[in-house]
Amino acid sequence: MSSTPDVRARSTDVVVREAHATFERVRLDPPFVISGRSLTSYTLAEVEVVVSDRAGRTATGRGHSVLSVPWAWPSATLEPNVRDAVMRSCVAAFASRAEGLGPADPIQIWRQLEAARTAVVAAVDGAGELPGLAAALALGAVDNAVHDAWSRAAGRPAFSMYHEECLAEDMGWLDPALRGRYPSDFHAEPRRQLPVQHVVGVGDPLEGGDPLEVGGERSLRDWLRAEGIRHLKVKVSGLDPLEDAARIARVAAVAQDEVGEYTLAVDPNEGYPDAATTVQVAVELRRTEPRAAARLGYFEQPTPRTLVPGRDAFSGVGVPVIIDEGYSDPGQLAQLRADGWSGVVIKASKGQSSALVTHAYARAHGLFVTVQDLTCVAGAFAHSARLVAGLPLSSPHLEYNSRQYAPAGNRCLGDIHPALTRVAAGAVRHPLLDRPGLTQV
Repeated sequence: MSSTPDVRARSTDVVVREAHATFERVRLDPPFVISGRSLTSYTLAEVEVVVSDRAGRTATGRGHSVLSVPWAWPSATLEPNVRDAVMRSCVAAFASRAEGLGPADPIQIWRQLEAARTAVVAAVDGAGELPGLAAALALGAVDNAVHDAWSRAAGRPAFSMYHEECLAEDMGWLDPALRGRYPSDFHAEPRRQLPVQHVVGVGDPLEGGDPLEVGGERSLRDWLRAEGIRHLKVKVSGLDPLEDAARIARVAAVAQDEVGEYTLAVDPNEGYPDAATTVQVAVELRRTEPRAAARLGYFEQPTPRTLVPGRDAFSGVGVPVIIDEGYSDPGQLAQLRADGWSGVVIKASKGQSSALVTHAYARAHGLFVTVQDLTCVAGAFAHSARLVAGLPLSSPHLEYNSRQYAPAGNRCLGDIHPALTRVAAGAVRHPLLDRPGLTQV
């Protein structure tokens, strides 16, 4: 992506006067198992910024990001606590770099920080191996805080400002097809009812008496019966494609018996060595359990993030295959289609600016696009829910992992917005309050 050119001023443009980061450790209980990795905790980053706009108004904003070390920065040489410390330092470094930037809108400020990413990371001790995905999460908290403060200074909800009146540039800098277009051109009337997508972890019990059950964990059947959820994302181990197909079929059987109508997505979390294995799983599922195969909506990041599958490599899967861990920079978008991907995952923790432009590009080019979370809690979860509420998505479900693995992290949010954290009839209800801010919590 090119650096930001000189553009027209807007009264809502802001200067970042102060920025600082704080961190909280979030425990996962039970642990969340993906691709053989057991996640037991993560760091939640919160950045607070103070801005002033051209009209002389000041405001404070807050943004969050989940610094999921095993997901964003797998490493065979550095201990997880070392990588976590480096990612925290990168958040603080991006926050420091943001001070003094502007006057500009948040997407311009994000582009300046993106352009400085290499220099910012290089100045952090121990960040020599930091992947782009980890850097995106570190920058995300800062970007989210700037969007929040910008809208609070203007006295308007953030999602009411993503158009020409408040943004100095269209999105032609990203792609010629977006020349003259703004993020709001791709938004829709916000939805209050958000159907929840329930993740079925690799080790999660399916029945109350399932031998996989450990420590009294609630089974899939219990979740479905209690909450009426109809949308499932199945995590699979990636060790044996035939066993993975059988696991998907067993999940489908429980859903069929308990709720009748349901949808499935499959997430191997990079577990398959190549695209052919993904095809094998899909073919096996169609052969052995065609009713379950008919409910399948998409596969998410089945192969390693560094693998380029090839234009037609996933053609035998029969459903969209979308990139997640392999996507860290909107500058990749033009190449993704040529590489064989049919869509992309948005995550709030990668930042509001990235989410908005990624969504716009995907809609403009007919790519599958959806929002997924990182077991977000508190403000990070509220942000993820706001994206789902306001963006037209190919899979319009709210992934809500924290109620399963970190329920304590949402207690304060639940006190403020109980309908957003409590699942009823398979959905949560977003308050969509017409107040300034990004998430309005």
